[in-house]
Amino acid sequence: MNGWFRSIPSRYQALSPDERLRVQRIIIVGWLLLLAILAVWLLRNQREQLRDIWTILLRADRTWLAVAAIAEIGAMVSVAWTFNITLKRLGHRVSTLYLTNLHLQRAGVNFAAPFGGPLTGYVFLDRLARRDVPAEDSFLTLAIRTASVWGATVVVLVITAGLTGRPLLIAGSIALLIAAIGATYVVAKQGQGDWKTILRWSRRLPAKHAERVEDAVERFKSHNLTPTDLISTIGTTLITRTGTIALIYACVMALGFEPTLYTVFMAYVVSFVAGRLVPFMYGMGAVEGSLTVALTQGGVPGEVAIGATLLFRFYDFLLPSIIGLIIYTWDERHRITGGEPG
Repeated sequence: MNGWFRSIPSRYQALSPDERLRVQRIIIVGWLLLLAILAVWLLRNQREQLRDIWTILLRADRTWLAVAAIAEIGAMVSVAWTFNITLKRLGHRVSTLYLTNLHLQRAGVNFAAPFGGPLTGYVFLDRLARRDVPAEDSFLTLAIRTASVWGATVVVLVITAGLTGRPLLIAGSIALLIAAIGATYVVAKQGQGDWKTILRWSRRLPAKHAERVEDAVERFKSHNLTPTDLISTIGTTLITRTGTIALIYACVMALGFEPTLYTVFMAYVVSFVAGRLVPFMYGMGAVEGSLTVALTQGGVPGEVAIGATLLFRFYDFLLPSIIGLIIYTWDERHRITGGEPG
């Protein structure tokens, strides 16, 4: 049985594009059906609790709701800032405001088209083409952003371990953070712009992964990028992560409960992982469930945890997606009618 489960990724990779799309559709329908069943069960059996949650939401502190909105805006702008840094390094001047607009449009498209990764990529390339950015530079910008997300996530994991209050984990997290900073410095210093250190380390990886690293490095080198160019984008992505963590904190505070920093960080980490395990509509269902459980385990009362999760998803997912879809629809219609592209 274990061997069968391990073979699933390789069997999926061997499928044709049409077969993969069919599998994705089956997964989406199955997952949405499961969510519908759970929703019906909640409505039938948890009416009192849902009524209490609704009452709590109506009494939410408006000041903290404003803080939550500011945190989400800051997170979105920092994503655009990350794109701006890379594009500027590639020789393209695209304003952060325009890139924020583009980020919202991608969120809207992903909301309207589950498993819409390729479509959001197309939107990104199409909108940047209006600013005379070649497709290869747009692809590279997305790749650097993805790499920065994982780099920033490692830092958040280290900080979360340090917040546990356990001496061994604190010492380990500090050591890992120092090691990560040291490794980054060594890579940047020894690379000398030719990525030789990373290439040397990549040879220790399995052949398939080593080949991917080498291909990525070749693309970076063709644009005269060095390892140090990744450091600034990881920094701005950390600002994005901080904004999202602040959003979780503000949503709980808005409902009258003060969580510990460790609870908030752990809730973020758990929901981040859950969102990657269910890669459509920003992890719908998985994020809500994991975030609620993590907050509850951290001492947040059940009704507050559920209410804070709903608030978080409203700010982080629903509202940006709806706004982005409206902007995208207007932009497309404006272009079709012959107006100046946005």
